Amino acid sequence: MKYLARNRIPSFFRVHGLVVTISFLTRALLGQSQVLVSYEDEMLPVVAMSGATPLVEVSGERLMVPDAFVRVENGNEFTDGSIEVLEHDALMGQDYGSALGGFFFRFVATVRAERDFEDCFILFAITPEKGENTYLLREIPDINTKGTERILITLPVNPGFGGGAFGYKIFSKGQEIRRYEPDDPIIVDGTSRGSTSSDDSVRRSSDASGPVEPAGVLQARLLDFPKSLMGKAGGGYASAIYSIDQEGRVIEIIDFAADHVEFIPEVWKTVVETRYEAGTYQGEPLVTTVRQNFFFNEFAPFSEALEMIPYPEMKDRDATPVYSPIPEVKVAKKVVLKVELLVSKLGRVVNAKILEGAESPAADETLEAVTEWIFLPAVIEGYPTDQTVTIPLSFGIKG
Repeated sequence: MKYLARNRIPSFFRVHGLVVTISFLTRALLGQSQVLVSYEDEMLPVVAMSGATPLVEVSGERLMVPDAFVRVENGNEFTDGSIEVLEHDALMGQDYGSALGGFFFRFVATVRAERDFEDCFILFAITPEKGENTYLLREIPDINTKGTERILITLPVNPGFGGGAFGYKIFSKGQEIRRYEPDDPIIVDGTSRGSTSSDDSVRRSSDASGPVEPAGVLQARLLDFPKSLMGKAGGGYASAIYSIDQEGRVIEIIDFAADHVEFIPEVWKTVVETRYEAGTYQGEPLVTTVRQNFFFNEFAPFSEALEMIPYPEMKDRDATPVYSPIPEVKVAKKVVLKVELLVSKLGRVVNAKILEGAESPAADETLEAVTEWIFLPAVIEGYPTDQTVTIPLSFGIKG
């Protein structure tokens, strides 16, 4: 396992003033694990977390143990259910837009549970390429079976790294609940996305610490005028906000705006099919957020240059369709279908199924049509995420 390749493990680390000593056993990551904490000369299981503080149970009462020795070892108890990690990702870097330029580790995962889990917490083993290893316990929201759940954790980390890897385990009431895949470390690099909403703060960071070069276009996908608007609309305007990662890939759609809804598929194709060059900070690639404007006319529609912007502050939202044509289907009587869609961070349907009405003559055409829909992705805790949504569709009798 690459993230445990180093033999030197530090005895102490400090997070928000709390000093915790950890003895981390390599074999614990190979199977079921248990987290123990010292309390009055005993090692007791951690049954929950309050933020960054472990909780133990003594005589039926839960007690907080703010300054403790923590040990991770093989566990004997297994849960009667588990979670499946559908997607996970991370960034380690420095927030160039912040006043302090703080170093951080940001982890995000989308999970699906076999049953409801309470008192959930997560254990991280972070191994940067530079600087000391860090081991962290943090409380996370309860995980339920209502669909997919999102875990998002942002933590300060030791400065001086240039990238690295990490392992993690997820617990409920002290028992591990994540299915473990031995070849599943996540490699992260020393870049980041700025999290401020102020142009001034970005400029101050650039002036003080070095140049930030925006992402650029290597090979553009040419914009087309929608055939459905030929002869009906002389032209119009559209815009998109999206993020480009360190390898020049579009990783999330944040917002769309368009004079005509028919422009949105063209904008989406142009955004995701264009080849980009990543933005850089002091010569190192980083995640950047850009706005791009599009101008439509029947003769020569075109895209403007990318404009790098601070990462926007966003309220939580469900995935919302912005381009959702419904097929015209002749039916003998009124039909209501219920469709379940998995919508990605890029705003596209990656999986669709009919929950109710699969026997209807409208089912097949509907299933084909919804795979072409385009959404504003869901936002949870300020960041776009994949989300499963259920949508009812009605078909009436055609004359």
